[in-house]
Amino acid sequence: MKRAAVFAHYDKDNLIDDYVVYYVKALREICEKVIFVSCVDLPAEEKEKLTGIADHIIAEQHNEYDFGSYKRGFFYLKNNGMLNEIDELVFANDSCYGPLFPLKNVFQKMDARQADFWGITKNKFGMDFCGSEIRACKRPHIQSYFLVFSRKVFNSVCFINFLKNVKAENVKNLIIMKYEIGLSELLIQNGFSSDVYIKDYYRFNHVVLSLWRQLITKSKSPFLKCSVIRLTNRNLTTIAGWENVIKNHTNYPVELIKNNQARTKVYDFNPIKIPAFLKLLCFNTMAILPGIFKRKASAFVKNHIPWIMD
Repeated sequence: MKRAAVFAHYDKDNLIDDYVVYYVKALREICEKVIFVSCVDLPAEEKEKLTGIADHIIAEQHNEYDFGSYKRGFFYLKNNGMLNEIDELVFANDSCYGPLFPLKNVFQKMDARQADFWGITKNKFGMDFCGSEIRACKRPHIQSYFLVFSRKVFNSVCFINFLKNVKAENVKNLIIMKYEIGLSELLIQNGFSSDVYIKDYYRFNHVVLSLWRQLITKSKSPFLKCSVIRLTNRNLTTIAGWENVIKNHTNYPVELIKNNQARTKVYDFNPIKIPAFLKLLCFNTMAILPGIFKRKASAFVKNHIPWIMD
């Protein structure tokens, strides 16, 4: 298999963090071409970090989030005839730390399944309009932080037109509905087969957040969402003992995560020391609750016992 990757990047400080360089290097090991697309203006010294790793860098403000970057990288490949040289196209973004495990093992497993497109995890639930409101509902979709498409898909009219029509949206939920959920639904409707690397927890929602430990320790997930460690999702999970999880089960350099967390975390750690087992009991129980009960439990934690969140 010959592959090309489009890597979508954003950084509030216009930097290419070391964890990103590590990730792109890993993509380079399995891809003949890597196109790095940032939706911020990058200084020359930052671009130099990717010398010898990325084949081409596009850095421009476009306000179209990851799919806007995927679009730009895809059409760069297409317009320069590079799609004619590959069998698979990879879309990846910097919302994850990784790979925690070798990507070649992931691709070997998924190549044997021969799906038209695939990802690492699939979310059973999504959202849709109910009147003028956006509400949670059952809308299965492959999560867009890592996607792989066969030649049959990336040469199809529906795929090309989908990317052509990506535009800026002011509401994050609309981006998820139109692009992350919309792409999976469009490809399935057009007869393409799909698959995911990890199927163990499909019946639960937000597995990449609320069950991140199990994904790593039991399912060998190659990625950990940055938002978990940055404490963005404190009402869905705890990061108690996260370093030991990484050190004991992977060879990933934890310093890359620690350095990035120090610069980008949303909240400071809670000074109230709660035993880790109580936190794990609380959040592991919440993770497996049905959707409506999980949302209520999450709101209760956030509003009434925030001291358990770190």
